[in-house]
Amino acid sequence: MRELFNAARTGFAEIWAHKMRSALSFLAIAAGSMVFIDAFSAIVNTYSQLEQQKAVSGLARLKVTNNRSLSLSNTDGYQMPPVIDYEEVAALRRQFPDLYMVSPEAQDWREVLQYDGRNVVTSVTGVTPDWTKRDFIYKLRGRFINKYDMDHKLRVCVIVRKAPPPPSNDYFKQRRKEWNFTASFDELAAHNDLLDKTVKIGRVTFTVIGVLDALPYSERPENLLGYSNDYQVLAPVTTMYSYNMLGPYDSLEVNVDTGNEATFDETVRKIRNFFKVRFGSEDAFVIENQMGLIRERMAESVRSSLATVSLGMLAFLAGGIGIMNVTLATVFARTKEIGVRRAIGASRRDIMLQFMVEAVMLGLIGGVIGSVLGWLWDVPIKVILGMGAAKISAWIPLVSVLIAAFTAFVFAIYPAWVAAGLKPADALRAE
Repeated sequence: MRELFNAARTGFAEIWAHKMRSALSFLAIAAGSMVFIDAFSAIVNTYSQLEQQKAVSGLARLKVTNNRSLSLSNTDGYQMPPVIDYEEVAALRRQFPDLYMVSPEAQDWREVLQYDGRNVVTSVTGVTPDWTKRDFIYKLRGRFINKYDMDHKLRVCVIVRKAPPPPSNDYFKQRRKEWNFTASFDELAAHNDLLDKTVKIGRVTFTVIGVLDALPYSERPENLLGYSNDYQVLAPVTTMYSYNMLGPYDSLEVNVDTGNEATFDETVRKIRNFFKVRFGSEDAFVIENQMGLIRERMAESVRSSLATVSLGMLAFLAGGIGIMNVTLATVFARTKEIGVRRAIGASRRDIMLQFMVEAVMLGLIGGVIGSVLGWLWDVPIKVILGMGAAKISAWIPLVSVLIAAFTAFVFAIYPAWVAAGLKPADALRAE
């Protein structure tokens, strides 16, 4: 232990005596450590997103929509596209009662909401109670739409209050301002407690039975699908059909969660056959395999991160070569010192230990610097640039420092072996 301590003290003195040379060695290793942390944290975050997706959004997901292209591809003229109505959805639920979620929705994109003398533009989405089973990123005050509301086509609604947007650059701020046609509604919902109040949407009066406060973006689970609808007002889909807010040609978009990843493919086949029988052709509808999309997104993210990890390994390799070069130069510059130490009784092991410890210290310090730079890049700098902070687990910088130290250790073996192999008489004659 004392020998190790003396070697560390000597190594630190040598590093301090040649600050510029040591700093360049630090930076070479630090670059690899920084890239490694950024890439590995991306891989860890990808699998963390998968776990969040399982808990909140589920993986056994699919979406059924009507094939709108059929109405445009008909050479004999325009024909109405096939319609998936509420009866189709109810029949699907009856035939497959074990499905975890069957959530149809359709949106009336532009309506006028009146409240307290103000008229604002909003959108109204027809939903069912199953809507809350997945992607629920809200805090509910009051209650949500229930089966009684659906069956009796009650004029009730739920208001959605948006969370403040995440930090972004001027370009995205400008785009939000340009395209947010419901900004007046968002302001109205944010500054008024509409729970248990009556509002008029179009020509229909609704009672607000619930308010959904969207979670802040920092608290939301990740969504590997990468998109979500922009909801303002939710109402029973049966009510919207009954009061002509949705017409007979408005098709529902049906989100289905089979509830079981193991039987997902078989369930998709059954659902496909169900709609094929109802419509008479597979061309009348489109089934989007969202679990497949999630897997593709994950694979793409992992491939990208692994490519970055390989760059980090190359940077470590370059840093290791730099340390080997510096250590060899140190050996030849201190040849006489090595001869004196051998002459007064230092063993080859002592000489090797001295240079190995010095090189490992270079790697350790470089690894620590790289870990600090990696954290600064992944957390505050990415937030400032509007890229979103990465989540860095405590063990990732530790692994990075250990890799840096191991790299320095491996590349110092040859220079240390050369130093230990010098004969005392030859080393003492060196100038």
